[in-house]
Amino acid sequence: MAFDDEQNSIITYPTFAELNEILAGKFEIKMSVLEYGMPTFVVQWPGGEVPSNEEQQSVFQELTKATDRLKLWPVVRWRNREEGEYILRFVRKQEPGPSNRKINYALFIATLASIALGGFMQASSQVFLTLFYPGGYTPWDIAFVTLTFIMALMGIIFTHEMGHYKMSQKRGIEASLPYFIPGLPQIGGTFGAFISQKSPPTNRRDLIDMGLAGPLAGFAVTLIVLVAGFFMSKPVTAEQLQAIDAAFPGQSGSIAVPYLFVIMEWLFSDMIPVGGTIYLHPVAFAAWVGMLVTALNLFPIAQLDGGHALRAIVGPKLHKQIGWIALIIMILTGYYMMAILILALSSGGEHPGPLNDTVQVSKGRVAIFIFSMIILVLCIPPLWQMFGLF
Repeated sequence: MAFDDEQNSIITYPTFAELNEILAGKFEIKMSVLEYGMPTFVVQWPGGEVPSNEEQQSVFQELTKATDRLKLWPVVRWRNREEGEYILRFVRKQEPGPSNRKINYALFIATLASIALGGFMQASSQVFLTLFYPGGYTPWDIAFVTLTFIMALMGIIFTHEMGHYKMSQKRGIEASLPYFIPGLPQIGGTFGAFISQKSPPTNRRDLIDMGLAGPLAGFAVTLIVLVAGFFMSKPVTAEQLQAIDAAFPGQSGSIAVPYLFVIMEWLFSDMIPVGGTIYLHPVAFAAWVGMLVTALNLFPIAQLDGGHALRAIVGPKLHKQIGWIALIIMILTGYYMMAILILALSSGGEHPGPLNDTVQVSKGRVAIFIFSMIILVLCIPPLWQMFGLF
């Protein structure tokens, strides 16, 4: 073996003979060099014929397992796709350092507090109390509404992040616990959350699965919260609207609702008075926040969730081009601050891709990506309508 058994923390590269032995049973080795301090090979499928996706996936999984014991990651890129020729470079496997979970717990508590404040502000609103508790209310009523808001919104955000976390575990990708981000109470009290990826995805399949697992899981919970929120919401007549505006000037208003809300309003049209509207319960507003978080994460830009999924389907050049188009759309639709944040953190929109960037994802996964883009369209609140852009 090519490690020092007495000093397990010090890992040296295995000899070319060891790597040759691993590769020779699977490929024709055309060249081997030490490039940038890393063993690098040019290999080809026997006869130059590229096998099916399933067979490629199986062979590269075996290769990954064989090199895992050598503490190496195989980085695979095409050299000549038509002739089934790869550049295969072996890099030292990075052992992730320990996470300070106290930070995760502290941020979770802070986010819980900011969401609670956001829920309390809605539950204690005079307009809300007048409409939903016309016969009077108690502090327990306010506490109950606040609690349901916390459970609804935190349920969406938590499920989203655990979708990423559990899929990362399933695919053997090292990841931290979620880092929750407190937000302004006026917009729900959270800016979402993220997990820190500590090891790269092995292939494109792992990349798309990891990218979409969070938004799809969160969206499923959002739908449940949305339906429950609409059942809890209150129909309001035109006369009631006028009375509310007169009694509480400047305290009522409207929000830009995504198309999914429009669909729900159509489904609940029988309960909405002619000329009136529906006053959203705080639980329905939690669904609105959940849709906003889901939609923004699904934009196919850089290393957002949608960006990960897009990169699993296309190469780096097309990924970057589509990302710039999506960023322009984000700006035109009114999401300036999100666009600025992405520009600041995206390093020009580059995405490193998975270790093996050669095996295409299945048509089923491409279909799921298209479905996720439909979810984006259905969930994005149309801020551009508020600004009178379209």
